[in-house]
Amino acid sequence: MINMTLLTQLYPRASDAHLSAVAGQATDVLGRFDLLARDIRVHFLLAQIGHETAGLTLLEEGLSYSAEGIVKTWPKRFSSPAEAAPFARNPEKLANQVYSGRMGNGSPASGDGFRFRGRGYIQLTGRDAYRAVGEIAGLQLEASPDLAIDPQHALTVVAAFWQWKNLNPVCDTGDFDAVSRKINGGAIGAADRRHWLDKVRRVFAAPVPPDQQPAANLVVAVQRALRAKRYVEVGAADGQVGPRTLAAITRFRAANGLPAGVIDDVLLRALGVEV
Repeated sequence: MINMTLLTQLYPRASDAHLSAVAGQATDVLGRFDLLARDIRVHFLLAQIGHETAGLTLLEEGLSYSAEGIVKTWPKRFSSPAEAAPFARNPEKLANQVYSGRMGNGSPASGDGFRFRGRGYIQLTGRDAYRAVGEIAGLQLEASPDLAIDPQHALTVVAAFWQWKNLNPVCDTGDFDAVSRKINGGAIGAADRRHWLDKVRRVFAAPVPPDQQPAANLVVAVQRALRAKRYVEVGAADGQVGPRTLAAITRFRAANGLPAGVIDDVLLRALGVEV
């Protein structure tokens, strides 16, 4: 269940307007786009949002680069700082140049590059994307691009993007990196995206009450088995089923096609832990 408390833990620096909107719309919007059918879909979505927006704090693409930064970011378009200098610290001119003639955008003179720069929870970019996602969302995004960052529409836009890219089936395979590639086209920000996924799993893991904690020696065995399989987010083998252990168990179960749960016979068999 997505609620204000969990969202505030996940995105502590986000505005109340966006947190309230997501909390209030999640059941309807995510349900409509079939994201609630499996937890892994929601977890992957929230992690990608976390990365793309720095925790729901950056909702528009930052394009104020130094000349050196422009060359580093777009080496195929600018061969030297001198060539990039006319575009330095000029977001509109830069966007119109680097995004021209692709993604459905016109020439630099059309202004499409800046008009359809990255916006929203998934940094929607390019005229084609605004048009296609707008049609799925039932919004005039091509005519009014700023709807992508409006708290009342931003969640619908990212859910429509998810459908446009057909990401639910990819989520169901458990391949988070494949989802990232379909969003960004490469491995950009892979480590940060993974950090966000780990945080999502910690925040959304249901705590195990003290009176329902398994025996400490069993928990330690599970924790050690998870670490041996490189589920390092489990942390120390301390015999406590806390947020880190829950996050590791959740990821292991999802990656191995196991049903939702914590420490049970299914998990123990999969890990090779003997009782």
